[in-house]
Amino acid sequence: MIIDYLRGLIFKQHRMSGSGNIQMEFAVQMRGDGCREAIKKALSDSGTVTVDTEKGSVLIETSAPWLDIHKRIEATGRRAVLTGFGGQSAVAIVDHGNETTNVRGVIRFCTLSSVPGQRGAVVDGTIDGLSSNGIFQLNVHECGDISAGCSSVGDVYDSSPISSDGSGRATIRYVNVRLDVSDLIGRSVVIAQSDGGQERRLSCGIIARSAGIFQNYKKICACDGVTIWDERNKSIEAEKRERDTVQGASL
Repeated sequence: MIIDYLRGLIFKQHRMSGSGNIQMEFAVQMRGDGCREAIKKALSDSGTVTVDTEKGSVLIETSAPWLDIHKRIEATGRRAVLTGFGGQSAVAIVDHGNETTNVRGVIRFCTLSSVPGQRGAVVDGTIDGLSSNGIFQLNVHECGDISAGCSSVGDVYDSSPISSDGSGRATIRYVNVRLDVSDLIGRSVVIAQSDGGQERRLSCGIIARSAGIFQNYKKICACDGVTIWDERNKSIEAEKRERDTVQGASL
C-alpha cells in the first residue's frame, strides 16, 4: 500500500511538471507527399509538426517523450534518428558500473529558457533493465569521474524519483526547475535504488553537451565512415543480440 501511494505521488509530480514544450528534430527516410502526410497523421495529436521531405527532416514541438515520437514515426514504416533536441542540451549515456545489473539507457536535459541565469530543464529519457513496477532515483552527481564505476562520482547534486513499468522500463519526461543545463556538463547521472535503507547504484554515465535543433547536419559518422542509417541498423542488431543473450542465459 505504501509503494502504491508513493508511486501515485510520483505520477502526480510528473503530471504537474510534465509541461514545457520543446522542439525535437528527426532525420527520417522518406520521399513524396504520401510520406509527409503519413507522418503528420501519426503525430497529429503530439504537437506542432513540420515535415521537410527534401531534407528528410521532421521537426516537432511537443511535451511528449522523445521515444514516443520516435516510435510513432517508425510505426509508419520509415526509419528515424533523433538529430536535435531543444536549445541548449546535454545527454548522458547511462551504461557504466552495470556489470551485475545490466541497467542502461539515455537521459537528455534541455533548457527551458534562453534567458541567461534562468533555471529549469526538461528531463527526457529511457532506462531499461530495471525490476518491474519499481521506484528508483534519477540522481545527478557532482562530478563525472567514473574511473571506479558509479562509486567515484561524488555527492548527489540533485535527485528525482522515477518508476518502471511491468517490463522494467522507465520512460522519463518531466520538468525540473532546479537544474541549469549549462551547469550539468561534466557531472554524471546515476540510477539508484533503495535497498534495505542503503542506496544501491545500478548504472551511471557522464553528462556531455549534445546537439540542439539545427545543430547536427551529420550524414556520415566520422568515427567509422558509415551513414546514420547504417549506425541505426547496427544499434538495432546489437540490441537484438543482447536480448537474445539475456534470454538464452535465463533458460
